[in-house]
Amino acid sequence: MTCAFADPREWLLEISPTIQAQSWQQSQVYATPSSRWCAYINQICLYAFLDWISTEDFPSASVWYSFPGTPAFWEFVNGTAILLEGRRVVLIPGEAIDDSELEVPQEWVDISSWAADYYLAVQVKPDGEWVRIWGYTTHEELKSLAHYDSVDRTYCIDARYLTKDLNAFSLSYQFCREEEMKAAIVPLPQLSTQQAENLVQRLGNSSVTFPRLAVPFTTWGALIENEQRRQRLYQKRQQAQSSQVQVNLSRWLEGIYDTGWEAIETFLPSNSSSLAFNFRSSSGLGVGSIKRAKLIDLEMEIESQKVVLLVAFVPEDSQQVSIRVQLHPTGGESYLPVNIKLALLLESGEIIQEVQAREQDNYVQLKRFDGEVGECFSIQVAFDSCQITENFVI
Repeated sequence: MTCAFADPREWLLEISPTIQAQSWQQSQVYATPSSRWCAYINQICLYAFLDWISTEDFPSASVWYSFPGTPAFWEFVNGTAILLEGRRVVLIPGEAIDDSELEVPQEWVDISSWAADYYLAVQVKPDGEWVRIWGYTTHEELKSLAHYDSVDRTYCIDARYLTKDLNAFSLSYQFCREEEMKAAIVPLPQLSTQQAENLVQRLGNSSVTFPRLAVPFTTWGALIENEQRRQRLYQKRQQAQSSQVQVNLSRWLEGIYDTGWEAIETFLPSNSSSLAFNFRSSSGLGVGSIKRAKLIDLEMEIESQKVVLLVAFVPEDSQQVSIRVQLHPTGGESYLPVNIKLALLLESGEIIQEVQAREQDNYVQLKRFDGEVGECFSIQVAFDSCQITENFVI
C-alpha cells in the first residue's frame, strides 16, 4: 500500500491489482448487480483504509462488524463502519467525479446502534486503482446541515459544510475525545416475531430490487438493526437469487415457452381495444415475430393488482433479434394504474429505458431495442413500493 498526496489535505490510497481481484471475486455472492457493485467498492475502501490507518495513528483499527456480518450490510446499504479507539467512523464510497456533496444512507444516521461519530467521503476510481478520501463530517452536522432526500432515503450534505482538511480529522480524534459528535436519535419501534418473519419473506424475494425502499423506514430500520434478522434476510435473498430463472427467448423460436408465458389471448381478448400489440407498422416487428404474455401480480398489501406483460421479438439474422415490450391492464380493466412504470435494465442493473403510465393509459411500451444471442437483460414493473423483475437471455 502506498499513499500519494495530490493535495496534502487529502488521502489518496492506491489499490493493488490483487486486492481488486479479491474484492471483485468476493462481491459475486450478492443477490443483485447493484449490491455486487456496492460490495466491490466497499471492500476496496475497507482494505485500503485499514491497511493505511493501522500503520499510522490507529494500529488497533477494526471493522465494526467483521465477516460474516459485513456481507449482510452491503446487500442493502452502502457504507462501511470502522472502530477507531472507541469512536465509530463510516466510510461512504462513491464514483462521482465532482465533490459537490456527500450522500449518506439514512440507516447510518437514524439507527442508533449504527450511527457514527464521523463520516468520511470517499471517491473510488471506476477501475479500482485508488480511493480518495476528500472530506468528512459528524453525525451532528449531518442532522443539522444536510438535506434529507425522501426518495433515496439519504442525507445529502453540501461540500461546503464538509471539513476538507483530513489532517484535522486526526487532530479532532486526539484532542476532542470527550466532545459529543452525535445528535439525538429517535428510537425505532419494536417488531414482533411474526412481523419480522413476514418482512423477511416479502423482502427476501429477489424481485424486490431495493428492499430498503420497499417499506417505511421505521419498519425497515427496526428489521435490519437486529443482527439475526438482518442475516436471515440476507440469506433469503441469496437463496432466491440462486433459484432465479431466466426466460430463454431463443427457445421460443422452437416453440418451447417458459412457465407462465402464454398466448396473448389467454389474458387479453383478441377484440380488445387495449390490445395494441400490433407490430405491422412503426414498430418494425411484423410477420414472423414471436409474441407471448405473462400475468404480473404486484402483490399490493391491501389488494392484489394484476397487469399483463407482453413481449415480442423477431430474428434479424442468426445472431441478432429486435424486441418490443408492452404493459397492459388485465382483460377486466380499461386502464393501467396511474404511475405504474415499465423499465428495461442491462445485466448490470442500469436502467436504460423507462416509461410511466398516465391517467387513462390503456397500455405503455418501451422503444424497440436490439440484442444479440447470449445477451441478458431484465424488464421491471414497478408500482408504489412493489417491484417485479423478469430476467431474459436471448
